[in-house]
Amino acid sequence: MERFKGVIKKNFLIKDAINKMAGNYENKFIAGMAVIVDDNNKVLGVLTDGDIRRGISKGINVDESVEKVANFNPVVVNKDLDKSQMAECILNECKKRNKLYNKYSKIILIDNQGCFYDVVLPPEIFEETVENKKILIYGMGYIGLTLAVVLSNAGLQITGIEKDEAVIKDLQNGKPHFFENGLDSLLNSTIQEHSIQFTSDVYNTKADIYIICVGTPFNKINGLADLSQIQEVSQDIANKIKKNDLIILRSTVPVGTTRNIVIPIIQSNGYKAGDDFHISFAPERTVEGIAIEELRTLPQVIGGFDKKSVELTAKLFNKITKAIIDVESLEEAELVKLINNANRDLSFAFANEVAYICEKYNINAFKLIDSANEGYIRDPISRPSPGVGGPCLSKDPLLFSLSQSEFKDGAILGSASRKINSFGAQYVYNKIEKFCEKTGKKINLIKIFIIGLAFKGIPETSDIRDSIAVDLINLFPNENNIFIKDFIVDKQQIEQTGCNYIDDIYEGFKGTDVILIMNNHYKNNKFNTFEALKSANKPFLFFDGWNMFNQDELEKNKDCFYSTMGYMTNR
Repeated sequence: MERFKGVIKKNFLIKDAINKMAGNYENKFIAGMAVIVDDNNKVLGVLTDGDIRRGISKGINVDESVEKVANFNPVVVNKDLDKSQMAECILNECKKRNKLYNKYSKIILIDNQGCFYDVVLPPEIFEETVENKKILIYGMGYIGLTLAVVLSNAGLQITGIEKDEAVIKDLQNGKPHFFENGLDSLLNSTIQEHSIQFTSDVYNTKADIYIICVGTPFNKINGLADLSQIQEVSQDIANKIKKNDLIILRSTVPVGTTRNIVIPIIQSNGYKAGDDFHISFAPERTVEGIAIEELRTLPQVIGGFDKKSVELTAKLFNKITKAIIDVESLEEAELVKLINNANRDLSFAFANEVAYICEKYNINAFKLIDSANEGYIRDPISRPSPGVGGPCLSKDPLLFSLSQSEFKDGAILGSASRKINSFGAQYVYNKIEKFCEKTGKKINLIKIFIIGLAFKGIPETSDIRDSIAVDLINLFPNENNIFIKDFIVDKQQIEQTGCNYIDDIYEGFKGTDVILIMNNHYKNNKFNTFEALKSANKPFLFFDGWNMFNQDELEKNKDCFYSTMGYMTNR
C-alpha cells in the first residue's frame, strides 16, 4: 500500500503544496517534500521546503504555481531493483550531478512505467552497501596506494593516510612517488572525480572502514618483525572507532598478529570484536609492476574474526574482484600470504643453489637447468638469478620461519632459502674478484657499469628496496667508480646510492672494466652489444646474470670474460 501521501499535480499552488507536505509515512514522518505527478501518476518533479524558501526569498508568492519553484529533474529509482542496484543507480546519478547521495535526503521510487510508487529514506537502501561508507587506508606505499586508487576507481570514497608530507603533496598533485604500470593515469582520473583524497592528519580523520597497509620490516638484529607501525595504527583506530565499523589488516605479518596484537589494542577502548566492531585479514598478493591488474583479477583471500566480518570485507572487495576465497580463520589468511612467498623464494633458492654448485665445475647453470627441464614434464626447475630481493621475498620467508611448528627444529625452510638467495651480492662480488685475479686489475680501482638497479626488471618497477644490486654496491668501498643504468629507476634514486647515473647506455661502457646485468628488464639487451663493448677497457668482465645475451657470440671477443650463473670464460 502506498505510504507517502505528499503527491501533487504541477498546477498546485505553493500554499496548497505546503499542506500536502505534511503527509504521513505510516510510523515515520516525512515532511518537507511533495512529489509532482501527471494525470497518469508519472513522476514529473519534486518540491521541497527548501525550494519554497528559496523561491520566497526571490519574491515568489505562495499563491503562485509550484512550477515556479519545483525541481523537474529529480533523482528516481526503479522499485524492482535490489538494494545494492538501487544504491549503485543513485550514486551514479549523483556522480553525474556532482553531488553526494546524502544531498537527496529522500529517494523517489518508480515502477517500470515511470509511475510514482513511494518515497524512502537513504538508510533503507544504503544500510548494507559499501558505496556510502567512508574508507580510510593507512599507508600510501606500494600496497596501500594501488589499493586506494583501484577502490576509488570502482566508485568508493577513499582517504589515504601517509605521514610523509612530501609524498602527500605529490599525490595531491597526481604524482605517484613510485612507478607502477597504470598507476599514474588511474590516480589522476580518481582525483578529477573527487573520489580520493590524501592527508597526513591521522588523528582527525574518521571512517567506517579502516584498512591497514603500513610496513612491517624485518629486524635483522633481533630476528623479529617490526610491528610498531601496526601497533600505532591500531591504537589510532581504537581511539576513534564507532560501533559496527570494519577493520581490515592487509600488511604482511607473522601468524597470530591480528588476533594477539591488533584486536587487543582496539578492544582497549571497551569495544568487543564481533559484537561492537568487525575485523578481518585480507592479504595483499599482487606483484609489483602489475598490481593494478592483479587487484582486479587475483582471488582475494579473506579470513575474519567471525562470519559477519568476512561478509562485510567480501562486499568491499567484490567492488573490484568477483573471486573471493573465504578461509576459516584470521590465522589461515595470514599464513596464505606467507606460504605463497616462502614457496616462491624456496623455488628460486634451489635454482640458485644449483648455480653455486655449478660454479665449482664452471657449468652454465641456465644451460644445465634447461637440459634438466627439456621433455621432463614433472616439476620444472626454476631458473637462477644473481639473487632474489625486493620487499616481499626478502622478508616473508623469514616471517614464515617465525611460525610455530610441530617439527622439533621449527619452521626452517624460509630461513634456509633466504640464506641462499641473499648470498647473491657476495656471489657476484666473488666473480669480480676472480676476474681481477686473472687479469691483475685492482678491485678498488676498476670501473663498474651496472645495468638494472631495481630488484627486478619484469614486471617493471622502480623499487630498489632489498635489491641485490644495491647490496652489491654496498660491498665496494668506493661508489664513485660505479655507474648505473636503469630504464625505470630515476636519476635521484640512483644518485642516492652514491653511484653515478647513466642516461645513454653507450656512455656507461666507456672505459669500464666490469659490466653487470643485474635484472631482467626487457630493454637491458636492446642495444648494439659489440659497438658498445668497443669502448670498454680491455680485458673486461661481462656478467650476464639473467642469461639475456648470446654466450658464444660474446666469447668470440678475446677481450671478453663472459660470465653467468655458475660459469666464467676460462682464459
